[in-house]
Amino acid sequence: MTLKDQFRFLIGYFWVADRSDLRWRLIGALVCLFLAKSSNLATPWLLGQTVDTLDRNEVMDGWLLGALGLVFAYAFSRLAALVFSEGREVLFTSVSQHAIRTLTGHAFTHLHRLPLPFHLSRQTGSLDRLIERGTKAVDFLLRYVAFNVGPTLIELVIVSGIVWLLFGGSYAAVIGLSMLAYIILTLQVTTWRLRFRRTMNAADNKVAGRLVDSFVNIETVRLFGNEDYESRRLDEGLATYETAANQSRFSLMLLNLSQTLVVLAGVTTVLVMAALDVQSGILTVGAFVTLNTYMLQAFQPLNFLGSVYREIRQSLIDMENLFEVLSEPQEFEEIGSEALPQGSDVVFSAIRFGYHDDREILKGISLTIPEGQTVAVVGETGSGKTTLARLLLRFYEPSEGVITIGGLDIRQVSRAVLRSRIGVVPQDTVLFNETLRYNISYGQLDAADAELEEAVKTAGLESFVNALPAGLETEVGARGLKLSGGEKQRVAIARAVLKQPSIMVFDEA
Repeated sequence: MTLKDQFRFLIGYFWVADRSDLRWRLIGALVCLFLAKSSNLATPWLLGQTVDTLDRNEVMDGWLLGALGLVFAYAFSRLAALVFSEGREVLFTSVSQHAIRTLTGHAFTHLHRLPLPFHLSRQTGSLDRLIERGTKAVDFLLRYVAFNVGPTLIELVIVSGIVWLLFGGSYAAVIGLSMLAYIILTLQVTTWRLRFRRTMNAADNKVAGRLVDSFVNIETVRLFGNEDYESRRLDEGLATYETAANQSRFSLMLLNLSQTLVVLAGVTTVLVMAALDVQSGILTVGAFVTLNTYMLQAFQPLNFLGSVYREIRQSLIDMENLFEVLSEPQEFEEIGSEALPQGSDVVFSAIRFGYHDDREILKGISLTIPEGQTVAVVGETGSGKTTLARLLLRFYEPSEGVITIGGLDIRQVSRAVLRSRIGVVPQDTVLFNETLRYNISYGQLDAADAELEEAVKTAGLESFVNALPAGLETEVGARGLKLSGGEKQRVAIARAVLKQPSIMVFDEA
């Protein structure tokens, strides 16, 4: 997806077709932007006119035409610029937050629909950070490009035009050349500084991944007494981040100093020219003040150009990473039967499969499991027992062979229907960091209390639950670490029973 396609895709999140209130807020934000910039452009001129009026010491009919009126007009212009700027932020924030919410939900839903191999090859922490950065990047790009960078560049052109008209081409040329030198310097140095930012991001991703991985496996860490080792692994990433952050800060100092020198050179040159013209009577003192104010007003937003340019470059990278994930093909949900046959005979016919091309695990296996019977599949570790369950659930597709249920090829059944008919008690039971009730109810979200209690009894959990002060409202901890291995497995059994499946799979359970 090209950058143009990405922005076209994003516009739909900000210009929401079915939300007229958000569209009007966006229009209002643009109007406030225009009014704020207009007020900013009027401010230096009003200040200069005020100074000239005071300098001439003229007494004019009506206070509105005198210095006092100009002072109030100047104050009103400054206030209007502030009010319209804040109004723009308030109006756009609701649009922006809705866009982030929608995009995050879209990314979350998309990730849940990606094939299992995608998730098995990713670190959870780094994936979480990728989505977080991507959505923030989208907000930053739309907010700053549309409401800051673009309007600021237009304002600079207008300021140069005003200076040309009011003070002549020589002043406009000096200001224009100063701005050009400032922009070129900023872009060049910022591009050089990006290498440090990339190193910081890579280290940050590694640290996030290791943090999540370490705490998710906290029991394993404790069992082997490797707390210090985990701390050292984390510190390696933090040390890399620290070095890159120090380099980034030093390079920022160099950038700021260089920018200040360019601004001082430009402002000093213009002010010297203006001072000479004031002495010779070509310009008034008010014109001198107006010119100085326009100069400062032009260079002030440029002070942020380096950081904004860097963030734009980084945001484009973050947004590209997000779109790479969003462009990953989802599990192909072909149009298939919405029901399985009443018979539940499961037949594996000449199944061949391997997770890698160079290592085949199942080599033409055939197996029939009659309806209503319990069949144990035994074998060495890595022989493919869990793989059979994954193929039955269509997490993977066999390279050869057919799997049928009740005589129907499972590829002719939608995955949602297929998985709704199969209950699984996994080899490694992982629970949500929620209550017992939540984890058991996950098998059937709309189950009645009576059905839940029956599942608890069937799984042999009744005495355990009754002995707990909070009963089913007991928190199980991250991954269910507050429970023993046997207790977690019984929760998994209750969850599978509550689902009321036609086929039950116990993976070494």
